[in-house]
Amino acid sequence: MQADTIATWAQVIARALRAHGYDPLPLLRTAGIDATRLHDANLRIPLDRMSALWRAVERTTGDPGFGLEVAEHSLPTDFHGLLFALQSSATVGEALERVVRFSPVVSTSGQVSLERGPGFCRLVYRRIARAQVEQMATEALLASGLRHATSIWGLGVVRCVHLDRPRPADSATWERRFGQRLTFDAPNNAVDYDPALLDVPLRSGNRELAQTLDGSLNNYLKRLSGHDLPEQVRQSIIRQLPSGEVQQALVAEELGMSARNLHRHLLRHATSFSELLEDIRRELAFDYLRQAQCSVNEVCYRLGFNEPSSFNRAFRRWTGQSPGQWRQGELGILEQPPATQAGKGFALAL
Repeated sequence: MQADTIATWAQVIARALRAHGYDPLPLLRTAGIDATRLHDANLRIPLDRMSALWRAVERTTGDPGFGLEVAEHSLPTDFHGLLFALQSSATVGEALERVVRFSPVVSTSGQVSLERGPGFCRLVYRRIARAQVEQMATEALLASGLRHATSIWGLGVVRCVHLDRPRPADSATWERRFGQRLTFDAPNNAVDYDPALLDVPLRSGNRELAQTLDGSLNNYLKRLSGHDLPEQVRQSIIRQLPSGEVQQALVAEELGMSARNLHRHLLRHATSFSELLEDIRRELAFDYLRQAQCSVNEVCYRLGFNEPSSFNRAFRRWTGQSPGQWRQGELGILEQPPATQAGKGFALAL
């Protein structure tokens, strides 16, 4: 499947742009990213769109080091529990092992490995084959991770940072962010750690909490790997319904595959796109109709039907009733016709 990044990371970029006086909305639109959905930690953004956003950021700011500014605006909650899992680790070494295991939660655009030997420990970030990953993006994640990690295990653990970029004409920005022990033109982006400090217990360590967070992160990765593909399709359909009739090709594109591949994978789960769409519309129709303030027409368009007659036909197929009849029975409302009493006209509007 196509490489992607957690949507909340685009929210961090938008946060940094606003802090520096730039409007992020035009840049997000240029990259094909919907700004209204960035708070959704279950949403993934394809790598090509994230790379387009980073290129737009560099063009707009004129600053090749702006990724380091983005790192300053990241919050622990932007990483779907990963930073809390690191904080709950018993030692620095255990925290680094969790970085390797759970890095795909944040992005699947690279591979993270931990290389250890006598007097040597290096966390290496390698781009996946044929992936176009912007160096600014890698540096932003690297700087963000180190910023939050330093608050967990303190200073002195990191020995050196290696960056896969030529030395800038003015390297002061990078040196301030990563420290004086910084090398450029490295084969890969990497961080060296003091192996003597890897087994020092962390004061924030909490085994029970770490195990709970491991379970949550593992479940997230299972959904991400396609083990729960029908649920991914369901969530994509729900997000797209309000914008109009949902098309299988658009859902497939969001999940980084062709419509044909999506159809084939769903068959392996004994379901289909049309069945999932039908089930979701039926479930949401019942939920919306139970909300008395939501008109039948509004429900129709929330569910992506082009016209009320299509919604009515579908609803009769599900229940044998019209939406209005079903709502009256569900809410216990009896529609009363206009009446005249003692020469005074009145109507009860429901």
